[in-house]
Amino acid sequence: MPPRRALETNRTLADLRDTFRRWKVEMWEAIPDPKTANGIAVRYYRAEQWQQVSCLTFSLRADNLRQCFLLLDRLRIAEQHGVSYTGLTSTTELARAAPEVQRQEALLEAYGILGAAPDDPIDLVKSIYTKKATFFHPDRGGSTRKMQRLQRAYETICGNRGVKP
Repeated sequence: MPPRRALETNRTLADLRDTFRRWKVEMWEAIPDPKTANGIAVRYYRAEQWQQVSCLTFSLRADNLRQCFLLLDRLRIAEQHGVSYTGLTSTTELARAAPEVQRQEALLEAYGILGAAPDDPIDLVKSIYTKKATFFHPDRGGSTRKMQRLQRAYETICGNRGVKP
């Protein structure tokens, strides 16, 4: 009887064959990744170009191959539900968001920290900040770290609205 990992690898390769058959992809290959001893890449020809998915995370090549299959199968399923995508990037090379997007995310996080909504009037935001600042103030037994976080959130909101804190 073949070792367990060999059976898992054979099952994953069969699953990949099935996924590519459903995608109508005929040319594909699973190749060892030259960067690591256990990494693997799955290359396939689709949309008139070669595409590649690789995984280097796990200590066993069979596990890395399975992760490649899981991603490809989920992409196939997503396409069936009308999801489209282009230029997917690696999670190991985090895509840098535009400064405007980063500012918007920081602002939404500030509202979350304060417990206010972006459409709340500034007087309500100030009232919420005052109540929470009283509660978290270190002189009243609160946490310095939480007070600083609350203050930064309030300053971010005020700065966005053009109001002095």
